[in-house]
Amino acid sequence: MRVAIIGSGPVGMTAAMLLGRQGHSTVLIDRDPGPTDSGGWERVGVMQFQLPHGFRPQCRSLLGERLPDVLDAVIAAGATAPDGSADRSPGGSLDAPLLVRRSVFERALWEAASTEPAVTRVTGHADAVEVRGGRTVGVVVDSTLIPAELVIDAAGRKAHLSREYRPPVRRVDCGMAYAARQYRLLPGAEPGPRNGGPAFITQHRGFATLVFEHDAGTFTVLFIRPSTDKTLALLRHAEVFEAACRSVAGVADWTDPRRSEPIDVVRAGAGLTNEYGGQPIGVTGLVAIGDALCVTNPQGARGIPLGLRAAAALADLVDDGDGAGPMDLAERLDAWADAQLLPWFRDHVEWDAATLQLWSGQRVVADGPIGPEALVAAAQQQHPEWLPTLQRYFGMTVTPDVLDPFRAEVRAMVRSGWQPPALTGPSNECLTRDELVATITRTQLLTRTQLNAETPVSA
Repeated sequence: MRVAIIGSGPVGMTAAMLLGRQGHSTVLIDRDPGPTDSGGWERVGVMQFQLPHGFRPQCRSLLGERLPDVLDAVIAAGATAPDGSADRSPGGSLDAPLLVRRSVFERALWEAASTEPAVTRVTGHADAVEVRGGRTVGVVVDSTLIPAELVIDAAGRKAHLSREYRPPVRRVDCGMAYAARQYRLLPGAEPGPRNGGPAFITQHRGFATLVFEHDAGTFTVLFIRPSTDKTLALLRHAEVFEAACRSVAGVADWTDPRRSEPIDVVRAGAGLTNEYGGQPIGVTGLVAIGDALCVTNPQGARGIPLGLRAAAALADLVDDGDGAGPMDLAERLDAWADAQLLPWFRDHVEWDAATLQLWSGQRVVADGPIGPEALVAAAQQQHPEWLPTLQRYFGMTVTPDVLDPFRAEVRAMVRSGWQPPALTGPSNECLTRDELVATITRTQLLTRTQLNAETPVSA
């Protein structure tokens, strides 16, 4: 079967390699020509390319099981496990996350996909999906038709070519924005403190910070704030960002100039949403995967794991249709996604609402959102038997609906007067938003004073 994939990101390339190895002639379509021989790569149209990503154990295990040579290439490019090991043996770090920059991971996949015998590339702008008589016949790229019996929309969050054939997208504003900067450890320097997750996480009254470890001694510091907090939006300025890092215990250790140095500008992001859309209706041979299908708040580092899982599920369904080809593929993929992806969308909507409530200092209410922090607190204080399931949830080896009975119990506990510990402050250990604003204000005043001192007075 001839397959055309719109979008050559990690999800599209994984789908292409899986389908190509199953004997399907696959074309990857992307307007980006790929990395240059000199090593540069701007990655046209992919804002998140230089932002931190979490490559959870599912990424490593899926590649190890389905595309082991590609996993080898990613590890050869520098990816490691949290213990620094590059071992990919079963039972070892194959079950651990991949510590690697998105740019390094994607370059390894790009090079691997480019050597696949059944995969070809077309560089250009995808104009439209060509549909005739209710069937897709290909993709129009720069006014030229690329024939295909199956078209896969993997063009990301802003994918629009399959949109007219799909039901309305469920979209919920995350209510958050972020600022991030990438650093590199100095020669001989050890990493900063770790407390789980991507490496280091702190929650504060009014904001949160995350440190993501990557490859080759690189890491990224991420500040997440309510999107309505315009003062904290000043974190997009380098001098403000650095002052904020110095103010947060733990983050200050990571970014200490004696330990590391910044290697990129501060990158800010807003307009974050959780989105879920179904598969195309009334047209045969058109499906959507990756962020074109399901988007979650990047804070949770769930996007690529869910996208790769969808690519693998699609490849399985393509060759598991009893010769039906693409006839009922969208319907079967829709059923799979409703069971495996939709729960994560719903979970993140509730998680985001609970996080904003936590940051604001509001009490948890029985009929309101119950986020992971409340579930963990309840488990630690009254229900230790929940902890193994919560660990599997955080590792994404079970779907979030396994937490439904836990949430019901927490609601009952809240009705009886229980509350999870509140974020306290002021202190350096739990810096508040107001303390951070004071740091920002001092930094802004200092910067303005320096600028005024450096500006000649006109005669």
